[in-house]
Amino acid sequence: MSFFSFFEHIPTISSTVLKHYTEGPPKKSWDLKFHLAIALIKGNDRFSKTPIEQSQKEFEKHFALKTPPNITIKGVILDDEYRQKSKTYLEKILKPYDDVLDDKWKDPNDKGLYGEWLYINEKINETDNVILYLHGGGFCFGSPKTIRIITQKFTELAGSRVFAPDYRLSPQSQFPAALCDSIAAYLYLINPGPNAGFEPINPKRIILAGESAGGNLVFTTILSLRDAELPLPAGAIVLVDLTQSMPSKWNPELDKVDYVPSELDVFIKLPLSPAMNEFHADAKALADKIALKNPKIVSHPSFTEVPRFQLYCANEAIYNILISSPMLAESLGNLPPILCQVGGDEKFRDEAVLICHKAASPHEYQLPSYATENFEKSPFKKPTKVILEVYDDMPHAWHMFTFSKPSQIAIERCCDFIKRVASIEDNNTSTIDLIKEETVSPSISVSSLFIAMRVGTDGKIRELNETDRDCLKWDNIGVVPKPEN
Repeated sequence: MSFFSFFEHIPTISSTVLKHYTEGPPKKSWDLKFHLAIALIKGNDRFSKTPIEQSQKEFEKHFALKTPPNITIKGVILDDEYRQKSKTYLEKILKPYDDVLDDKWKDPNDKGLYGEWLYINEKINETDNVILYLHGGGFCFGSPKTIRIITQKFTELAGSRVFAPDYRLSPQSQFPAALCDSIAAYLYLINPGPNAGFEPINPKRIILAGESAGGNLVFTTILSLRDAELPLPAGAIVLVDLTQSMPSKWNPELDKVDYVPSELDVFIKLPLSPAMNEFHADAKALADKIALKNPKIVSHPSFTEVPRFQLYCANEAIYNILISSPMLAESLGNLPPILCQVGGDEKFRDEAVLICHKAASPHEYQLPSYATENFEKSPFKKPTKVILEVYDDMPHAWHMFTFSKPSQIAIERCCDFIKRVASIEDNNTSTIDLIKEETVSPSISVSSLFIAMRVGTDGKIRELNETDRDCLKWDNIGVVPKPEN
C-alpha cells in the first residue's frame, strides 16, 4: 500500500494507528487527512521489528509515487572517477578523524553511484537551473524514488531540472560514505564527462536542497566544498544534530505533535540480521581501534558516557561538523545564501534556529564551551545570508504531505527562493531580494543578512515567537544527553 494512498484503505490501519487518531489532533489547525497521516507514522512500529534490509526495501515500496506524464525521469550511473575525486577532498578534510572512522567508505562494494534526473517533458534545457536534491530517511532509509513527492513539485514549480543521487545508507555504509556520494554528485554536475549528455553546469545555477538527513547532508556538503576551496553553489535549502543536544529534541510537549522518536539509540536497537550483524562486528573493531589509538580529537565526556547510539558513526567522531551538526562548526561564514524551513513543533526546531543565527552572525554565535578551535583564526568570517522560516504547528519534514496547505506554501516558497538565488549576478544581493515582495513588510524585521519569520498555516507572516530564541542561550550545546532509565 502506498503511503500517499493509505486514506483509501482505512480498514487496514492498525489499532495502534487508530489509538493515535482517536486521541484527537494535537493542533486545531490539522485537518482529518493531516491528522491521519501523522497517526499512521506514529502508530507504525513495523520498521523497528523488521530486519533493516527488509525495512529499506519496504520503505521504498511504500513511499513509491507514480510519475506524472509531464515529467521525464532518466536514471544514470556516475563514473567512479567522481567518487574518487570526492574521496581525495574528504581524506584531506577528515584527516584529523582517521582514527575514529570506519575505512570501508573508501572502497564501496556496490555497482556505482546511481542518480536520477527529473525534468519537464523530454527535452533538457541547458539554461535551466539545477537542483541537487538529497533525500532524507535518517541516513538509513530512502532513495531518489521515495522523495519524488517533493522533487517532482520542485521540477514543476521551480522550472528546474533536479538531480537526486542514491547515496549510500547505514548500517551498510557509515560516515562519510553518504557525504562522499553527495560531493561526487556535485562534481558530476559541474564537470561532467564527454558522454554525460550535458554541458558543465555553472555552480551559480545549482541549488542544493534536502529534508531531514538530506538537509544535514546539504549543510555538510557546502561546508566541505567551502573548506576544499571548490566553487560553491548559488544557494542551499535545508536540516540534523546527531548529538541530539538541543532542548526541543527532548521536549515532551512536542511528542504530541512530532513523530521523531525520543529514544537516543532507536536504530541501534534494530533486530539482528546480516547487515546488523556486520555492523555490530565493525562497530566493535572500530571501538577497539579507537581505544588503541587514543585519538586526540575535540570531544566531550558525554560522548562516551553512553553506549554507541548512531548507526552513522562512532560516538567519538560525533563532534566532527561533517558528521553531527553545523552548529558545532568553528564558523558558518562564507557560505552561499541559505533558506531554512523548520516546523514550529518539530524536535529539530532549536537546532535550526541556532544554526541560522550562527551562520548570519558568526562572530556572535560561536562554539560550545568545551571546544578548542579558535574562531579568530578561521578564514571564514564573512556572514552568510540566511532566511529562517518557522512553520506553525508543523512536525518534522511536513513538506512530504503535499496535500496540505502548509506543505504547499513551504514548497512554493522554496521554489521562489530557487528562482531568485540563481538569478544573483554578484555578491552584493541582500536577503531582501531573495523573498517575495509582500514578505518585506512591517510584520517582520528584515536586514541585508538575516530574515527570520513565523509562517502561519494560512501563509501569513509574523515575527518569531518570543520563545523561539530561547535556545540561543542553551548551555549544553553539543553535549550528548544521558537517556533516562
